[in-house]
Amino acid sequence: MVRWFRRSGALLPGTLRPPDRAAARLRHAIERTLHDGAVSGISALALELGLLSAVVDDPRVRDELAVAQRRVRRILDQLRRVGSEIYPPVLASAGLGPGLLAVAERQGLRLRLDLPRDELGAEARSRAGLLVADYFATLRPGSVVRVRVRGRRIVRVSIVDRQPGGSARREHRAVLRCG
Repeated sequence: MVRWFRRSGALLPGTLRPPDRAAARLRHAIERTLHDGAVSGISALALELGLLSAVVDDPRVRDELAVAQRRVRRILDQLRRVGSEIYPPVLASAGLGPGLLAVAERQGLRLRLDLPRDELGAEARSRAGLLVADYFATLRPGSVVRVRVRGRRIVRVSIVDRQPGGSARREHRAVLRCG
């Protein structure tokens, strides 16, 4: 909820719209379904193709299986990328700090985190993590980013970035009401 930063229904400049509870749950559920269904099935298929190519005597068939296995691996990589854009799995498994560091590293960002000493609740971690990870996706590699998170039930997120090429420093804020 970002009511404090609204004027006549429009967001003020520099205000980010955090995902609501339902959106965060839905995105996590889609990522889990994708991972547990399609990604797991295609991973098994890649292994089966590898096992088949090991027992086949015909070099032509073995080459065709190798080509199919490479295509399956590319599809698997694409599905994993889509899943991590929907909801970065590392946010759920590693926690907010390590998760955001991993997302920033994967995107080539230089990150400085300032997080609360006490662990945030699951909803606050999920929603704040998605908000920041989504913002990271808008930045160019090499950007320098500072993220500050404060609060427990009312969570305030501040993001300051400077992108490469001498661009001006940008500041963004969001407020999340978490149960």
